[in-house]
Amino acid sequence: MDEGSRLRAIGEISLRLLRRARFHLRRSPGLAVVSLLIAIALWVVVSEEENPTRIELLPASITLEAANLDSTLAVASTLPSVQIRVAAPDDRWATLSPANFRAYVDLNGTGARAAHVPVQVEVLGVSRVRVLDVTPATITVNLEEVITKQVAVRPRVVGTLPRGYELGAAVPDRASVEVTGARSLVALINAVSANVNVTGLTVGLEQAVPLTAVSEGGGEIRGVAVRPPTARVAVAVTQNLIVRTLPLEVEVGGQPAAGYRVTGVRITPATIRVEGPIEVLQGLDSLRLPRVDVSGQQADMRTTVRVQSPDGLRAAVAQATVEVSIAPVPGSISLTLVPEVSGVRSGFVARANVPNVTVVLDGPQARLNALAPGALRATIDGSSLPVGVAEARVVVAAPEGVSVREVQPAVVSVTITR
Repeated sequence: MDEGSRLRAIGEISLRLLRRARFHLRRSPGLAVVSLLIAIALWVVVSEEENPTRIELLPASITLEAANLDSTLAVASTLPSVQIRVAAPDDRWATLSPANFRAYVDLNGTGARAAHVPVQVEVLGVSRVRVLDVTPATITVNLEEVITKQVAVRPRVVGTLPRGYELGAAVPDRASVEVTGARSLVALINAVSANVNVTGLTVGLEQAVPLTAVSEGGGEIRGVAVRPPTARVAVAVTQNLIVRTLPLEVEVGGQPAAGYRVTGVRITPATIRVEGPIEVLQGLDSLRLPRVDVSGQQADMRTTVRVQSPDGLRAAVAQATVEVSIAPVPGSISLTLVPEVSGVRSGFVARANVPNVTVVLDGPQARLNALAPGALRATIDGSSLPVGVAEARVVVAAPEGVSVREVQPAVVSVTITR
């Protein structure tokens, strides 16, 4: 027979016994009582089969308390936590926690001395749970006279501020508080510490913080009462560094080669992030780079320069690239040329009826200034002109890099004779 069939059979037997107990209750009360007890026993067996009792140590320890202590005495020793072994139905274990138990030592009638007392444990808020044993079963408790003294409140700042911010004074709303406890513990207390966490703060604040009794070396003293248990501490935070984005500037010194000029300057990056004291950065509108010399240059130039920050400032980049555009200076000149007739047929003579023409040239000034005498000619094509007087166009061939803007007169009369 499997487990389910066995449990069903036990249930049916219990149900029949209960029915018989009801039938015999009027006719034979004694027999009814016996039947009822048997049915209850069977019900207990069935319940135990379905939800068996587990006996184990509670995984978490229980904090030990001192109970019924005389108001003139205090515990001078640290009470340990205890482990308990518990019997409980299997379905109870999933919800059991230290909150379901109270472990204490009863100090009623105990004087100021070392007392050896048993540990007691109560079950709270749950049924069908039993404490089988506790470890340790007994402890020694040192009791001393209760005293109170006044100690100073000392703010203690923990954590770090963001870069660029400075911590000012931390001021509590009270200079001192009372600490109460066993004489030997209170004697160790040098002050109470008010720990203020300033991590990430960019502005001052005031906050309530718990007070912790500490010894001269800063170690925490437990087992004493601090009254009041908290204090408000005001912390000042000021910004001593700021970050600004400033444009870069550069001085271009010297003169390009004759006939050339600077047409543009480009800095990469154009702006940089600079960090430094407020009083320094507030007085800056830009950051100047070292001087770039273009003396004698005839073409574009590119150079890398070091970013030099004023004292106390820190730039996000260490170098910048400066590109200087250099171009020829544009110019123009006027030249007077004698027109020449070329290509005249053999046996004929040609003569231009004007002594000279004016030619206006455009181009780089340096190129124009360098034109040699005779570099330009004003010519007239006479190969197709008829005998007599005819009109012909004057042609001027410009050197490379130079253009002819105007020839005046552009058309002249030419006389062809034999």
